[in-house]
Amino acid sequence: MKMTPWILAILVAASVNKTSTGWAGSLTPSAAPGPTMNTLTELYQKLTNTLTEVQAANQKLTNALAEVEATKTEVQMNQQQVVALQQQVSNLQARLNADGKYVTVGNMVLIPEGSFMMGATTNVGHESFSGETPQHAVSVSAFYMDKYEVTSNLWAEVYTWTTNKGYSFGTEWRAKGATHPLYNVDWYDAIAWCNARSQRDGFTPCYTNANGTVYTNAATHTFTGGCNWSANGYRLPTEAEWEKAARGGVANRRFPWNDGNTIQHARANYNSNPLLDAYDTSPTKNYHPTYDTGNQPYTSPVGSFAPNGYGLYDMAGNAWEWCWDWYAYTYYSTSPATDPRGPTTGTERIMRGGSWYNVANNARCAYRYPSSPHSYGYLALGFRCVRGM
Repeated sequence: MKMTPWILAILVAASVNKTSTGWAGSLTPSAAPGPTMNTLTELYQKLTNTLTEVQAANQKLTNALAEVEATKTEVQMNQQQVVALQQQVSNLQARLNADGKYVTVGNMVLIPEGSFMMGATTNVGHESFSGETPQHAVSVSAFYMDKYEVTSNLWAEVYTWTTNKGYSFGTEWRAKGATHPLYNVDWYDAIAWCNARSQRDGFTPCYTNANGTVYTNAATHTFTGGCNWSANGYRLPTEAEWEKAARGGVANRRFPWNDGNTIQHARANYNSNPLLDAYDTSPTKNYHPTYDTGNQPYTSPVGSFAPNGYGLYDMAGNAWEWCWDWYAYTYYSTSPATDPRGPTTGTERIMRGGSWYNVANNARCAYRYPSSPHSYGYLALGFRCVRGM
């Protein structure tokens, strides 16, 4: 019902009368109106103004309540973020190895995102070899890398798992011992094995045929497909990933250690010949005396030497390691600045790291060696895996 000024005035008068007489008296004024009394119109206007003020105050309270609710929601979201971050920190702490230095997942090490200088360290007066220049800045996304080169044990575990699962491999691969690096494995075997390891461990394989199916047939020694870089499975490192990992977070060094630019048998399994390289200062010469026993190859058990700054073993010497990239001598002149993955075509793939058979300069972080993807590397060619984040 719409309330007219007259009805409202009567109600007000009744309320006033109730207050003063408890509804016991007459509504007729007991005396003539005084000079301070209001007309009904004035009373109506005052009440209207009061109502407006009350409504405005109520709106302010409503707005304030909404702000409180919004703040409460924001606080709850912040609390959830704090909990999530605390869980991440807890997870990282749980994955720190015994000396608290390297973040690990199983036998893989986290290589953090960031930039590094790729190529021969000519900026500090070091030598350069074929295709190692120009030195250039490269940014690489974070990834995980195997701490060790793939051993005979690990290869056999996955190889056995592939039985009756449609995989086929070459037959040339070998190893000197269960914990020694695999050798005589060609590039095709390596990428098919990466796919098998991915499927065994519940990850998405990275390497696919041209028709989109999973690459499984390495025995043909052909591959016309590509790499699914967003897949979470195992794969070979790119050349840039390998070199960033090998440098261990340290710039301007020849080798994967941070306290010098020389190499000795105490640091790596390689073929020492100081007459060729002045920075080869090993007191023992030729093949490593500890492992120069029996028939070749003279590989050493993985992890026989100290790790680099990222916690990776045998990044210099022991066995060459396959990378994903095609080789091009001039690639560094046109290489992308972020996550380079090599030329789109080629005839040779990249090997890195040197081996027990090779001299010191091959063990440098910058050294690049091209080889046919069907090569076996003379008893000295293996690989290790990486995984994207």
